[in-house]
Amino acid sequence: MSNADGLTVAVVGATGAVGRDLLTVLERANLPIAAFRLFASPASNGETIEVRERSHRVQALPSEDGVPAVFEGVDLVFLAAPANVCRGLVPILQDEDIPVVDIGGTHANSSPMMVPSVSIEPIADFPDTRVMCSPSAPAVVVATVLSQLSVRGATQVRGTLMVSASSAGKAGAEELSAQVVSLFNGKTPPRVVFPQGLAFDLNAQVGDDVEGWTTVERRVALEVADLLAWQPEQALMSVVLAPMFAGVAANLTIDFDHGVDLDAVRELIAETPGVRLGDPLPGPRRVAGDSTIYVGRLRLDPDNARIHLWVSADNLRVGASANALAIATALWSEGYL
Repeated sequence: MSNADGLTVAVVGATGAVGRDLLTVLERANLPIAAFRLFASPASNGETIEVRERSHRVQALPSEDGVPAVFEGVDLVFLAAPANVCRGLVPILQDEDIPVVDIGGTHANSSPMMVPSVSIEPIADFPDTRVMCSPSAPAVVVATVLSQLSVRGATQVRGTLMVSASSAGKAGAEELSAQVVSLFNGKTPPRVVFPQGLAFDLNAQVGDDVEGWTTVERRVALEVADLLAWQPEQALMSVVLAPMFAGVAANLTIDFDHGVDLDAVRELIAETPGVRLGDPLPGPRRVAGDSTIYVGRLRLDPDNARIHLWVSADNLRVGASANALAIATALWSEGYL
């Protein structure tokens, strides 16, 4: 640690939807954080954010040449910024030997990916890259629900994942709100983030189409497969964009290699860390700010070798902030910070 009293932590993208939620989580974290450094785009330069009863000034990221100076003395960097920003920043931080938690997994192709509640094995690879990736929110949610079932005979998952406007960041939620107001007042809604519109509608394709599956669907399949030691074909799910401001929901069908004892499955799901089983299942809006993944409507298929269930969670809190904190806590516990 550069500070004898604790860690100096930097958050890049501090004024975005993920960054602000992350700071809320870090405010109550058990990590020994002594100081914060907050960074964002030039548009947010000079803003102040209160964390742990102290006001912290947001700085604009400097040019690449200026990065080493402003990150001097930092013990850990959380990246909650757009992919293009992360791609340029990570190599510089690696050269400076500064540990990085990459929220959203921009560097998942070259660095290990981790959901600590599923497995801590990837942490052994951290010293090689000094970057640990947190996967996409849908992958975090699905892999967590499947973590106990995958070692008890589950062989594949199919279903539909419903992501919200906040999956496109703060701009997505703001545009959905503006679309709702415009349509109510008979005006033409803004369609920059969502060119086809989203308010009072559903977008059945998220990402570019590649041989029938979108880039987002393929990414989720690859991430879930990586986390569970499966093949991507075992985790193919449709991803649709729903007119929700935040949250993620899923209707999943899980196949097993044996006949299913539904009571045993209930016990496994109920014992999974971070998961709560029960009905009625709350919708994504009602679990905003909650770090729990909710599972309900658990049903046995007539063939007795598959189950059906619904999942609901806060994509920002569960899929981004809480998992990023869990990764940082694991790194600290293992002596990497």
